[in-house]
Amino acid sequence: MRPQWLFFALLVLCYAFFLEPAGTNTISRYDMVWALAHGTAIIDPLHKNTIDVSYYHGHFYSPRSIGLSLLALPVFEIVQAIMRNPPVSHPTMDVAVPLINLFTVVLVAMIATIVFYRFVLRLRPTLANTPIPLVATTAFALGTLEYPFAVSFFSHAAGGGLIFCGFYLLYRAPRSPHPIRYVLTAGLVVGFAVITEYPTAVIMLVLCAYVLAIFPGRRLQMLILFGVAMAPSALVLAWYDWFAFGNPFHISYDSVVGQQFSGQHSGLFGINLPQPAGLEQILAWPRGLLVESPFLIFVVFGFIRWWRSAARPSAELLVCLAISILYPLLIASYYLPMGGENLPGPRLLVPMLPFFCLALAWALDVKNILVRGAFAVLLALGILLSFLYVVLGVYEYHTILTYPIANLFLPVLQNGSVPIKLGHIPTPYNLATLYFHMAQAGSLYIVLVPLAAWTTYLAVSLVLWQVPPVAREPSAPGDSTGKSFAG
Repeated sequence: MRPQWLFFALLVLCYAFFLEPAGTNTISRYDMVWALAHGTAIIDPLHKNTIDVSYYHGHFYSPRSIGLSLLALPVFEIVQAIMRNPPVSHPTMDVAVPLINLFTVVLVAMIATIVFYRFVLRLRPTLANTPIPLVATTAFALGTLEYPFAVSFFSHAAGGGLIFCGFYLLYRAPRSPHPIRYVLTAGLVVGFAVITEYPTAVIMLVLCAYVLAIFPGRRLQMLILFGVAMAPSALVLAWYDWFAFGNPFHISYDSVVGQQFSGQHSGLFGINLPQPAGLEQILAWPRGLLVESPFLIFVVFGFIRWWRSAARPSAELLVCLAISILYPLLIASYYLPMGGENLPGPRLLVPMLPFFCLALAWALDVKNILVRGAFAVLLALGILLSFLYVVLGVYEYHTILTYPIANLFLPVLQNGSVPIKLGHIPTPYNLATLYFHMAQAGSLYIVLVPLAAWTTYLAVSLVLWQVPPVAREPSAPGDSTGKSFAG
């Protein structure tokens, strides 16, 4: 069997096996979907099951985005029918929420992973028969926070995956005999991504600049088409706001209640100026991106080599670089940059990850075996940490120190639950425990063993790979390689 098919089989296992329990954010999303299924946006009967609510003109609402909720609506109806319309309770939500997520966020995340792999092959065709495309794709999909938040009913992986697919469609557009179809489809996807994960509007603006760069002969025409294709999503958002609040411009986040969310009412929905402390939290210590996925330090090296690979930086490089700079600055401007105190990492950065990780395709084809060996070790650590966060239910209490190996990670792998002194919380249901009544601790290894085998295979392949002499990447017809945003 081809290695790429083995990887995608492993991806399905990793993403579909664990049934992450309902939490504050995901319950709020579930409440919104429940309300829409009952022909309303009001969640008054359910508002006590989560602290994550909005209050407007005497009624409670969910502050979640509309995009993912609409995507989940038909799946919710099917799950409710299968479960015979149970009453809303924590036990029923612990089953219903992960099943809904399986056919919404997980599906989008897996499609985005396939797109990521194909994007790497197109950007670096000379690496097609090397370990690099699969190493970079594995790193993104299983070694970063993409993994735990793809298997949870959050909007970050869905919004990020959709907008990355839109980027790929735009990349294909000038190389296609039917570029308008690609641009219109990209606009539809990008628009829906924005109403799924509102901060991705920043990425959307970068992609508008990308459209101007890749169509030098008809910039305005293509930008207008791109904007027209995004318009339906804007109308959907306006419709929901009118339907819920009687005002097409009233965003639910403006009515969030609770002392812990008071910062939401400062600045623009809680966004002010970037704070150095916020950047430190989301990128570094104690649970920043580089702590949870330490191999991502190689992304910086990848961007440098990508920049130097052509006479002028390509439009694709500038898109990824701009997003990798602007998005952390945006999140560091938010009053709650980590998006909560009991999470394993900066969840709000997840939509940036596919753009960020593309640079890995330029970081690893180096002749120095020590560099590739160091990356392989850090990648293994990142994959293990991401797996553990999934096993822990994408929940890690804020008082737990960074890398709690002895007092949390090892006990969970041995016993299948969090130690008593840390709450004694069972790990999430999974397909083996729920349907085959397998012991919790043993069931974890159904995923961990093949995941470890795949990681070992990649590490060995990367280290033993004989790097050929440096060759310039061939440019496809209409390729933007070597073209800057100035055109």
